[in-house]
Amino acid sequence: MKKNKETLQAAMDRRLSFLDDVPSCRAALRYRIAQEEEPAMKKKLSVGLVFAMVLALLSVAALAASLLISPRVSAARIADRGLEETYGITEEMQTFFFRQEEELPDGAVRVTYTGVSGLDYVLGTYTAIVRDGKAEVTWSHDGKEISAGYEGNVWGLEQLKQMMTDSASEKRKMAFLLKAAAHAEKNGTAESEESSVADEHYFERLEAEKTAALEARKLSEEEMIETAREFIITSYGLEEEQIAGLELYTTPAEESGNLWYEMVNGTPCFQVEYLLYPPVSVKDLETGDLKDRRPKDGYYKVYINVETGAVEQYEYNSALGGIG
Repeated sequence: MKKNKETLQAAMDRRLSFLDDVPSCRAALRYRIAQEEEPAMKKKLSVGLVFAMVLALLSVAALAASLLISPRVSAARIADRGLEETYGITEEMQTFFFRQEEELPDGAVRVTYTGVSGLDYVLGTYTAIVRDGKAEVTWSHDGKEISAGYEGNVWGLEQLKQMMTDSASEKRKMAFLLKAAAHAEKNGTAESEESSVADEHYFERLEAEKTAALEARKLSEEEMIETAREFIITSYGLEEEQIAGLELYTTPAEESGNLWYEMVNGTPCFQVEYLLYPPVSVKDLETGDLKDRRPKDGYYKVYINVETGAVEQYEYNSALGGIG
């Protein structure tokens, strides 16, 4: 019996190996198995039931496997997980950072997370080198003293947690934004007005790029929208209720022209944006309080290659801290 049990375990591991790249699927399977157990009766699951649940998840895994994902996006997803594993910074906290990917000569990808304007000095920059499916993450403030609260010049996980809480209220979120600006100014790193002024031909070039991206389209917008939706669901492990609550914000070209088209790293793309928010009352709008905000609420952007259908870039913004 022991040999049979080990054989079954090995078989299950092989069947479930495809879920390693889709953690939410593996977690969902474990949850379903746990729900079937009845501790009071010590009921055991049959092999048939276990495999039935595995097969029920095959469609989700196949969905993820069918997506075309650029090397930059693949590296960014690995880096996102590495940032949380190394420093505890969740995807929602990443709203306070600007992420950028750069392919290196040796095939690795450098992914940097720099605090958004106004927060860049105190939050610093996290750098992930992604190589062979693994991320090595470092921080520009490594080794520096981190004070409690917002008083110190270096803000880490403790401050980010507090920022998440304070951002739920219009009355409190300005406190840390003003404090961060004061630290930057005090240390001579505040952004000058000149550096934020775009050159006179910026919007002209942007319009030309958007038109070029639209004209390069080979896929229907419906196809690209569905690809983006699949990427959001599988990448962020959305549950059924969350999936049902996804609201498409992108409008078709017939109504918006080239509004949702742009060049991403020289690649013509179509931007698909989905919103995920709980019902908002008039009182909530008046007070600005987001106390009923749920995990993973916010908005999701996915940029789809209009020629190949590959996911070229993505962004999740929890709409906190005045960033959204």
